[in-house]
Amino acid sequence: ISVAMANGSLALENDNNELLWEPLPGNKQYGDFTLSVDARLSKGEPNNGYGIAIRGSSTQNGDLAMYYRFELYGDGSYAIFKGTMNANGTLASTKLVDYTLQPAIAKQANVNHIMISAQGAAIALTINGQKLTTINDNSYHSGTIALFVSNLQNARPGAQASFSNLRVNGV
Repeated sequence: ISVAMANGSLALENDNNELLWEPLPGNKQYGDFTLSVDARLSKGEPNNGYGIAIRGSSTQNGDLAMYYRFELYGDGSYAIFKGTMNANGTLASTKLVDYTLQPAIAKQANVNHIMISAQGAAIALTINGQKLTTINDNSYHSGTIALFVSNLQNARPGAQASFSNLRVNGV
């Protein structure tokens, strides 16, 4: 597992077949905003994922528990997940948008310009200038933003994603 900054780019690497989160500095809470970032899966198998979690909150041990997670994959697909925690503290992840191949998503090693617009319950995902979907969910109104890489269970160990040109407007 490594987190490194170089040449204005953040690289997240995970070799443990799990998800590695890196929250934006300052533990700031973001409500309504527009985020844009350039991201790519720079190493690993094409079924590994990377992306952005928004409106997140953490458990006491630092795990991201409640969130909306926008995940791209090296094969040109994407999915959207919602993280929840029940009264017993059990974490779960539900698919809001199932795995969808999308020609607008550049495949592994190529940069994707990701834009997420969160206004109230409406959260829109745009990739490389093409709006993919808008979800409407009123569960989480604000929270942290985290970048992540996911070395999936069925992939060989080793996934790296890099992020650059991050901008968040409005709070």
